[in-house]
Amino acid sequence: MCAWVVASVLTAGLLGANAQISNINASQATASRTTADQATASQIGESEPARLEAGSLEPDDFGPSDFDPGDFQSSARSGVFDPWGADDAQLSAILSSADIAWTTGPSPADVLSGGAKPDQVLLFGGYDVWRNGMSSYAGVHWARGDPSNDGFILRLSMSNALERYRTPTRTYTTSIFRAALLPGWRFKRGEFELRLFAGPDFENHNFTPDNHESKWRGPHPGLRIAAETWAQPTPQTMLAASLYATTIARGYGFRAAAGWRLIDAFWLGPELSGSRDEFSRQTRFGVHVTGLQSGAFEWSAAIGMVSDSFGRSGTYARLATQLRP
Repeated sequence: MCAWVVASVLTAGLLGANAQISNINASQATASRTTADQATASQIGESEPARLEAGSLEPDDFGPSDFDPGDFQSSARSGVFDPWGADDAQLSAILSSADIAWTTGPSPADVLSGGAKPDQVLLFGGYDVWRNGMSSYAGVHWARGDPSNDGFILRLSMSNALERYRTPTRTYTTSIFRAALLPGWRFKRGEFELRLFAGPDFENHNFTPDNHESKWRGPHPGLRIAAETWAQPTPQTMLAASLYATTIARGYGFRAAAGWRLIDAFWLGPELSGSRDEFSRQTRFGVHVTGLQSGAFEWSAAIGMVSDSFGRSGTYARLATQLRP
């Protein structure tokens, strides 16, 4: 599965880059044809066409104490094991990428939005996978009034995750469905944007084999808060960050990313994310590509290394898309 997702990430990147390069070549050809017209226009007093301004980019966890991997090993040997333990951290890290599937308001002339065009409605979704689990998520983001200015925003997100835990004698599987409805407010100041959210959170846990003794079995309501920031220090660079916290298992997490504009086709740079709850901790470090455009779709991808407090590590990959209806 990891190989499939990595291949999907690379394919999406190549397709997006090729499409952008084709657009650039076409633009260069058009520019060469119009050079003479511009020179003639300047002789009769016409102004030079306005230059395009750079736009902006969109901006996918730590609880009270660490989980001791030795506890997991001893529990596995004894046959008493709550498989939900690290699943929330894994899903939290995944959902943090859903939390940041948001748009900001760049200059309308910018051809590279990176998921940041000021649209009133945005649909988003994606996949996240590593060797011990996978998740899919989807949602809708809505902005009242002019999305380029301050104002009310609303986001609905849902996800479904599957996590595996292996012992010498048995494999445990945990699935979690999560949904959140988050009203919020957007603050826009030039090339800086801050978004604050707060609203109801919901999770439903299923274990295989079933564990009737676990307090996390079945549905659990809660409250989630989130914050997202985006900034473009220069036309060629971007910075993004997001934070969230939920009352369910006292989980919280973060993501931080930086990017550089390449050939006016996408943003490329490092990302760091982490999650934590009552039972476990997970940390990720990788590279993201954002803003690859293909028709009405805009793609992003990431790949890197992940480790958790159970002593497990490996490679993660993420592929996401946004659609403006």
